[in-house]
Amino acid sequence: MNKYARVCLTQACTLLLTAVLSLSSFHGYSQQLLRVESKNQPLRAVFEQIERQAGYSFLYDASLIHTDKRLSITLQGTLQQVLQQLEDHLGLDMEIAGRNILVAKSAVAQLSGRIVDEAGQPLPYVSVFLKELNQYYVTDKQGNFQFKYATQRLKDAHLTVSMIGRQGKTVDVDLRGGSKTLPAISLPLLSVGLEEIAVAPQVNKNLESNSSLYINREVIEQSGALSLNDLLNLVPGQKIAPPSLQQVQQANLRGASLSTGNSHTRDAFSLNNSFGVAVIMDGIALSNNANMQTRNPGLDGMGSSYVFGASSGLYGSDNRLSNYTGDYTFGGTDLRQIAVDNIDNIEVIAGISSAKYGDMTNGAIVINRMAGYTPFTFNVQLRDNATSYGLNKGFQTAKLGAFTIGGNFTRSFQDNRDKLKSYDRIGTNLMWTTSAGVNRAFTNTFAVDYGKNLDRVLVDPDDPTASMVRFKSSNFSASNRTNYRVENSFLTNIGLNLRYSQNYQNTYKEEHKNGAFVVYTDATETGVTEGTYAPGIYTAVTNIEGKPIDFSARFDLTGAYATGSIMHTLTFGSNFNYSKNMGRGQLIDPTRPRQNTWTSTGSSKSERYYDFSMIHAQQQLGFYVEDVFTAYLADKPLNVRVGSRMDLFERYLTASPRANLNYEITPDLRLGLAYGFGSKAPALAQLYPGPLFYEIPLFQYTAVNDNGAIDEANSLYLLYVDRYMPDNSNLKPSSSQQLEFSVAYAKRGFKWNINIYDKRTFGDIATRVDYETIFLDHYTANPDAAAELPYIIDGEKQYRLTRRTFANGRKTVNNGVELLLSTPKWDAIQTSFNIRGGITRSTYYPLEGTSNQQIFTNPGTDPGYATVGIYPLLARTTWSSNAALTSSTHIPSAKLLINFVSEFNILNKTNTSERDGIPIGYYTADGTYFPINTFDESNANYAHLLRPLELINNQNQPGVYTNFHLNISKEISKRLTLAFNVYNVFNYRPQYVRSDNTLIIPNSKPTYGAQLRLKL
Repeated sequence: MNKYARVCLTQACTLLLTAVLSLSSFHGYSQQLLRVESKNQPLRAVFEQIERQAGYSFLYDASLIHTDKRLSITLQGTLQQVLQQLEDHLGLDMEIAGRNILVAKSAVAQLSGRIVDEAGQPLPYVSVFLKELNQYYVTDKQGNFQFKYATQRLKDAHLTVSMIGRQGKTVDVDLRGGSKTLPAISLPLLSVGLEEIAVAPQVNKNLESNSSLYINREVIEQSGALSLNDLLNLVPGQKIAPPSLQQVQQANLRGASLSTGNSHTRDAFSLNNSFGVAVIMDGIALSNNANMQTRNPGLDGMGSSYVFGASSGLYGSDNRLSNYTGDYTFGGTDLRQIAVDNIDNIEVIAGISSAKYGDMTNGAIVINRMAGYTPFTFNVQLRDNATSYGLNKGFQTAKLGAFTIGGNFTRSFQDNRDKLKSYDRIGTNLMWTTSAGVNRAFTNTFAVDYGKNLDRVLVDPDDPTASMVRFKSSNFSASNRTNYRVENSFLTNIGLNLRYSQNYQNTYKEEHKNGAFVVYTDATETGVTEGTYAPGIYTAVTNIEGKPIDFSARFDLTGAYATGSIMHTLTFGSNFNYSKNMGRGQLIDPTRPRQNTWTSTGSSKSERYYDFSMIHAQQQLGFYVEDVFTAYLADKPLNVRVGSRMDLFERYLTASPRANLNYEITPDLRLGLAYGFGSKAPALAQLYPGPLFYEIPLFQYTAVNDNGAIDEANSLYLLYVDRYMPDNSNLKPSSSQQLEFSVAYAKRGFKWNINIYDKRTFGDIATRVDYETIFLDHYTANPDAAAELPYIIDGEKQYRLTRRTFANGRKTVNNGVELLLSTPKWDAIQTSFNIRGGITRSTYYPLEGTSNQQIFTNPGTDPGYATVGIYPLLARTTWSSNAALTSSTHIPSAKLLINFVSEFNILNKTNTSERDGIPIGYYTADGTYFPINTFDESNANYAHLLRPLELINNQNQPGVYTNFHLNISKEISKRLTLAFNVYNVFNYRPQYVRSDNTLIIPNSKPTYGAQLRLKL
């Protein structure tokens, strides 16, 4: 053996002996149990305790490891266990070397991968989202992405990979063991020919809420939806409505509504429910707070003061002489305005939402859009009542990023035979996504949208009494989403969302008047005034012009930290909203009043010019914090999302704590519990409805010329004008609280989801009715025909004036159960099944002082005759239940998908009490109130006020009714797909008569649609 070999052997033996001794020594110390306690002591003191107990020394770079940091912690176990606990808490790396413990900053690892298409070619500008760090990455030209993370902070990750027009993927990654490079992730173009496609909405633990419903692009394309509202047919418990744009469409979640029976009036409960549903597009809510398109609610109350027109239609049609309004003030956004062409996915949150979303009490609909390369896509849908065209193209550039441009046009008629009632919608959209910075840390998406909507009822040439009504709007918005990915820091992401929108709204109606004369006044102050005579043949015009503007901003910070072995994702931030209406408002021409000639025995309520631009702006400021983490209870994962937000509106500050917990008892079974609060600020139309004018006739003398014409110079009309400006400054934000229990079970392709909820809303806004009695001079004709004045005052007369104001109501209680069940595909018949359904009970407790009244006409001259009956507050309970069974036959080899839906309308019932129809008081024509302590059916003054139970308890569906729908999609080639869908495919239209003798047909007539999608 040469000298060199002997030296090497000696060194090797020495190293081996040293290692053995070190391991032996370490083993001895590692078995020693340590206990270290620190109460606001510096890290240095913790190190010293470990050194004394274990006999090891800490070595570190004092310029990098800050031992002055104070902490409160209790550590116990072996040396290895104590160091592991300290590592998890501080985010440091600790390594034993001999008798030393080396301390360094936590190592940084990398999660990387590549996104490709079905041919294996790289896909740039694909959005990759890392849920645990709330970080985004837009892939580069080679389709690559990479995230850097501290190894001590992240043990596993959930990636969501998405691109418009392609089948998205979700990937769960185990990060233990250091950096990971994932195999190539393929995103194929959406196609019916894919082996696995989504045929129904999904529920999973990675969504915003335990009960969130996720609708992806595949399901959207199969739906044949004309608007966002059609997709809500997929929500459990919802009654399936035919695709149509002929009614205002507002979202109602987890509530059973009582139908008013009129298309131009809306129930206050339904309005409040939809007003409390936030529609969030690209991270920012679409606000309806500045919408003021309504006549003064002091006329007839909230929900009954809309401008409406009579759509005559054809004899025998379903809509013969139905009154229609296209206004949607006091409620949520009209979902007809939102086309689905460029939507990538939707999350419907009926339960407890994330704390980052504010100004909502009844859930949220979260819409996500994105830009990216897509083929030129032409889409046309032909229905029996609508035609829709859509164009979309996405392209990428070498330096500027990816662009997506789209447009759509839809024309819809209520009845193609007369085309009197129509709705037109046109929309355009541009989205631009880019990324920059080191490791593409900066991502930005800019979007511009413009749309126009024309909803109108034309004059029926065969009906001389018909009127024309038009609801026109145009909408412009610009939004920007910015995210900056932060590495090697507590902060992991910085986000900023901005949105500015400017709308034009116009409600216009023409009514033809044909009378002998009209008397009007333009007085704007309280007092006696003289009316003006004018010709009675004219066109009365209602013209309301609104220009709502809205600016919203949300700033988000996301950080990651550990408490022991628990990794936390902490998100906190602030949002601001500014809403104002810059429209000219109520454009009133007093010389052409909507009411025709008044007589000396009548009175009228009317409006004057009201400038919306003079109204104060609405401003809201909110702050939130939310923590997401997974803890282990009995060695089972407990997923927690807990947070709270505070919102400031005017002088009111509201707090909304929220929590979603789900416990994975087994990998297949998950139990969920959620509880949270929300608040919703009043709308501008509720805060500032404007003045209302009572016009009370006092004396009328109409002179006539020899030719029969009105002698205006010698005629006299005196009236008393009462100007009433309601004070709604005490309106507070409404609030809600919801408790939800959920069960999710998945085994061998079967998936069960059950949600049980109790939702209570408080302070919903409604119209309160009060009365004021005034005494005015009583005018009579002067018996002396030669006197200077044609009247004399011979006493006083009493008048009752109705005062309607907005007020916060009592409460509404909604209880219910939702069910989702899906099966795997049965290969023998290539079919899977999906069941969705729900039952809801809503109990509505109306506002004290909100009179339940009915107006009656005095057939004679008896001054004691009851003209207004006052009834007990109608505290009603409504039950609603609907279910649907869908069979989806998917044959990939034939590129064919057939969805057949069997719908079951199980329950629709409202419970009221018989005493609700027994009056508790009444008013006479002069405004005198008489209480009724014991109702006497023989009393001639008020016996006619009795309302039978069948008139007030009339929503009483007697049984279960079914309906059937069909949807077929066939991919002719990679470029061409055809679809055909039918609502009520068997033309099954059962009927029943309600207790108030109204004929009800639960199922609408069949509607047919064909769709063509061409990709070039």
